[in-house]
Amino acid sequence: MTNYNPQELQQKYEQWCELYRWQLKAQQQFLQAEALLNKLKDYYLNPQWMADREADLPIEHSGKEHSIFSEDALWSMLSDHDELARKWMRLGLDAIDKK
Repeated sequence: MTNYNPQELQQKYEQWCELYRWQLKAQQQFLQAEALLNKLKDYYLNPQWMADREADLPIEHSGKEHSIFSEDALWSMLSDHDELARKWMRLGLDAIDKK
């Protein structure tokens, strides 16, 4: 017979509640990122992107990230998104499968 410590379990429950709230926020952030990605993807796949890039249009950016005219940066964004989406799906499926 397992001997449970109610106080320890209360602490675990409170920690779970806090993490759950973070997970809900992360879901909302994922949806916001998805909307941004879709706009960027539409531009990237549009002939205007290549024309803008070839015209060497001046564009201001923070320097923290690459310019949107960096083909590698946009390609990485798309592949990073897909990889993250797969990880989220796997996490969710693994959580359900453990029941």
